[in-house]
Amino acid sequence: MNIPAKIFVRIGKLIIQLPLTNPTGKIRVKRRGKGTNYGLPIATRVESFTKDDYVEWQISYATQNPPEESKVKDIVINNVQIGFELTKLLYESIKLNIFSKNDIFEIEKFVDNVQSTETLEENEKILREDNLQEIKGGFKKFVEKTPLFIKKNKEKGYFVEIILQHKQRAVGIQAMVYLCIYVEKLQDKNGKSLIGRAAESKEFGEFEIISKNKEIVTDVIKAFAVASTQHKNDILDILKQVKKKCNL
Repeated sequence: MNIPAKIFVRIGKLIIQLPLTNPTGKIRVKRRGKGTNYGLPIATRVESFTKDDYVEWQISYATQNPPEESKVKDIVINNVQIGFELTKLLYESIKLNIFSKNDIFEIEKFVDNVQSTETLEENEKILREDNLQEIKGGFKKFVEKTPLFIKKNKEKGYFVEIILQHKQRAVGIQAMVYLCIYVEKLQDKNGKSLIGRAAESKEFGEFEIISKNKEIVTDVIKAFAVASTQHKNDILDILKQVKKKCNL
């Protein structure tokens, strides 16, 4: 079951609510050991949250049937997909003056300047190397090396990952963008920290986007811009539509 994020404005504040008890969905809690860039899902109803935990959100910007909680219904991409998640974060941030007109100009300039030689899907490769080890039955061991790109912002409590993987129903590789927010930066429904306790049934953690941490939206936009040429073009289309909708 995939429980979606909830994105809304409350008393002039942009709020994201992320599910904390959905280990097999697009949004799940992971724990990363010290000195490693690899995290594993945890059983949040059993284990208490620690400062090493983060919510991994496979974030998107458009889909055919988006949930009500995170869509912008009149922004349409490629004639069939409706803007949601990242698109709503961008749209609401502009309406709340978290992003200025100049901020949007700078974002659009960055995206437009991404060259075809710089996008990851078109230029990166997944490598399979011979390990020279052989096991029973004559099977040889190969090691697959998959590119992973991470931008960290520990001060603001998040990092963004771009993970490349083989396409399931086509030739080539595809880039997946993940926004990861540390649990210590989230609050429960009463505005209290989650650290030191396990999650309640169907609980959500709450994160507020303000001017001081608006880079969290910018970095996700930049991640999609460099992920692939298609994503870059879609983001430019979204920016154009959002600007028009917000009278910029």
